[in-house]
Amino acid sequence: MSGRPILRLYTTFAEFETLHEWHDRTRSTSKTVTVDRQALIHIRMDHARMLEALRKAGRVDVAEPH
Repeated sequence: MSGRPILRLYTTFAEFETLHEWHDRTRSTSKTVTVDRQALIHIRMDHARMLEALRKAGRVDVAEPH
């Protein structure tokens, strides 16, 4: 498949895997998880880009806060 990508991610595969490892090492009763600040920033930037791409395509319905 060629052409321009729909979405460019900031999060690297290494960051993604490390975030999963940190989460997996946390107790199920924990309310907080300590993660690398830059990895969290990248995840948030990826999420914002994903929402924008889906909005442009008319394919998103964001849940209202509870």
